[in-house]
Amino acid sequence: MKHNQLRAFLTICESGSIQEASRILHISQPSLSRSIKELETELGVHLLVRSNRGVTLTIYGDHLLSRARLILEEAKRAKDEIETLKGRTGGHIIIGVSPVTPSSRFVNCLARFSKRNPKVSIQIEELRPNKLIEGLREGRLDLALTSHGGTRQLEGFRAVELYLQPGALAVRKGHPQRHLGSLADLRELMWILPDTFEDSPVSPLFSEHGLAAPENVMVCSSLVMYLELAVCTDAVSFWSMRHLALSNLNEKLDVLKVSEQVPGFAFSLISREAELLTQEAKLLAEDIVYEFHGNRSANPL
Repeated sequence: MKHNQLRAFLTICESGSIQEASRILHISQPSLSRSIKELETELGVHLLVRSNRGVTLTIYGDHLLSRARLILEEAKRAKDEIETLKGRTGGHIIIGVSPVTPSSRFVNCLARFSKRNPKVSIQIEELRPNKLIEGLREGRLDLALTSHGGTRQLEGFRAVELYLQPGALAVRKGHPQRHLGSLADLRELMWILPDTFEDSPVSPLFSEHGLAAPENVMVCSSLVMYLELAVCTDAVSFWSMRHLALSNLNEKLDVLKVSEQVPGFAFSLISREAELLTQEAKLLAEDIVYEFHGNRSANPL
């Protein structure tokens, strides 16, 4: 597989058509089609299905897509590292964070790192936890600070737990059921969660108490709309206590006093294996872990 073949394949997948990919890559359509044909011949399978509506991936193409992204990202990172070693650039770090507001200590750590390393550019992207893991897997992110990640999801990654933010269940001010005090009673109400119920920290809470999942669950990954729905509907919503305080949501929401222990948000710093990190990303990871644990030697990154 050649670099230009993978680039052609990835661009077609992302643009949805050979015509649009041809325009983006400044390559003629026949040349682009030839590159894909050569790649398919080498692999012995069809990767794309062409139709009047554009192109769709076969099962083989879908499997190759994430690998192609990773290969191209690694090639780009290798080139960038060489440029850094040659003194032409100061390096670049892309770190992903989940929408739940990170600790101020993390923000202060980034500020100090940037001051000490002014030539290193830092890019911060906010994504849902599952998308953060996907970004790490495909090489689009160097590091991720997230409050979620099951054992299966984190296979192949290194994770260091940094801190815990207490969680809370809340309803809008004046909610007619705001005095309910048990999970069993709340289960009958409508719920709104930022992730699917299975991926939410509240899922184990129901299981631990022998309760089935709420029957009416709305999932909203837009933080702004999540807030609006929580304030304007009768849904039970799940928050971090820090987020409630920072956003002045205590003026719009009532925190429910339930008998069960509401789970919190356990934030971890997640990365791929150390040998796949750039030197700049390693240094930042060390700084972040030291900020919360005060022991660089204990850092597994």
